[in-house]
Amino acid sequence: MAQSEKQIALLKNTLQMPLIVRDLLITDQNPSASAHYALHEMMGNFQPDNALLCAAFVMEEISKFESIISPDLTFLHMECTRIIERYSARNDLVEENPELWAETQSEMMPMIFEDIEEFLELTSLCQLSFEITNPKTAIILDIITTQLQSHLMIVDEVIALQEILKDNIKNIPAVTGYMADNVVMFPG
Repeated sequence: MAQSEKQIALLKNTLQMPLIVRDLLITDQNPSASAHYALHEMMGNFQPDNALLCAAFVMEEISKFESIISPDLTFLHMECTRIIERYSARNDLVEENPELWAETQSEMMPMIFEDIEEFLELTSLCQLSFEITNPKTAIILDIITTQLQSHLMIVDEVIALQEILKDNIKNIPAVTGYMADNVVMFPG
């Protein structure tokens, strides 16, 4: 589902970090220690899917800003667009139907894991290239990389716990009998 520009702007405003990074890119200064800490804190407080969405918005801002200097960021921009479309639609689902979201979120964990993993590789490559050409951008990318690595570990643990839970449910003996209100009736 394609999002309107207004919906995307509201989502960026809700996440805040993409707007802060855009302002940092415009200035000639590196992020202060407090800004550095605040960006880590902000991204660390997101759920993994929102952290990925935020990272995509930030990388999109970087690709827009850096495209003035380097036009070879087309792939980065395309990948950001893909992630933004996928995860902003999920954000709509959370607001429209939280019960459905809660039911399907655990099933989506492997896909979230793969998306974070792939986007993390791209972010790491960009960080390496910007360390020489634009150290300020490399600092921002370091924050994103660190936080995405943390979220990747969290999602990996959640997936592992889900697998353990599935295995344990399989090992629970089946209950034979019929339920009638709060009384268990056994077949005769």
